[in-house]
Amino acid sequence: MEPRILIVDDEIDLLDTLVRLLGRLGYKCRVASSAADAILALESEAPDLVVTDLHMPGTDGWAVVRHARRHDPPIPVIVLTAYATSETHQDIRRMGDTTYIAKPFANADLVNAVQRAVEQLA
Repeated sequence: MEPRILIVDDEIDLLDTLVRLLGRLGYKCRVASSAADAILALESEAPDLVVTDLHMPGTDGWAVVRHARRHDPPIPVIVLTAYATSETHQDIRRMGDTTYIAKPFANADLVNAVQRAVEQLA
């Protein structure tokens, strides 16, 4: 069974790019363009992995990470952010099994992080 990935970002073009990139590798992707939609998807679909932007209008990616931790603590989370600071990095590290990738990022960096997270699922 292919791993199911929930991808959360308010940038529609980035969502499309990530779905194409990860879909070509055999991952089944579900997208959410807001944290509120992502939280609903976490509750109803139980993805194997979450890839989320951190800063979005309204409810942000921190809410997605916190909900994932409460709803399914072992789920791996990859956080994408254009606001890379050492404080943000420290906050993310305290969130459990969470990987941090600064935007802009190389596709290979994201693919490697996803593959490492999926290997942990096995």
